[in-house]
Parts: sequence; C-alpha cells; structure tokens
Amino acid sequence: MNKAALLSKKLEQVDTDEGMKIINKSNEEALYFNVIEDAMCIMHDDGSVNIIQSFGSGVITSEVISSANILKVLQHYRPFKEVFKGNIQ
Repeated sequence: MNKAALLSKKLEQVDTDEGMKIINKSNEEALYFNVIEDAMCIMHDDGSVNIIQSFGSGVITSEVISSANILKVLQHYRPFKEVFKGNIQ
C-alpha cells in the first residue's frame, strides 16, 4: 500500500484533532506540501499524493492519487511545480 493510502486509512480511524496531528506529522516527512485554496496537498517520497480538505464539523476528506497516476494528473493540475522544475513549463 502506498503512503497516501496509508495516511488516508489512518485518518478514517481518528477524530479531527487526532487527524490534524497525523497530518502535521506527515507534512514534516513529506517530499512536498502545499495549501491550495482550502485543500492541503501532500506528496510523499514514493510519489503518491493526498489531497485533504476539512469541511468543518469534524469532517475531513482525503483523496488519494497513486504514484502510477500522478503524472497523468500533473498534466492538468500542477500543485507541485517545485518538485518537477525541469519538466514543467
């Protein structure tokens, strides 16, 4: 299981406060982290990505993009420009 899927699975099992602690710890270990509008984007060193949003009232959603699909996504949505400096115009 990739790191983004593991993070998402952990977030499903905890409350919002504990979830934010897990997210903050993941940010420290991440290859890249950015906040775009109201979404936190975390790229892990295995190439997988979490896109995490908080909707208030204790609701956190986490989308997972596997490393196999990240290049397809980055053709249309480029939150990690600093990671791929040589390949993105």
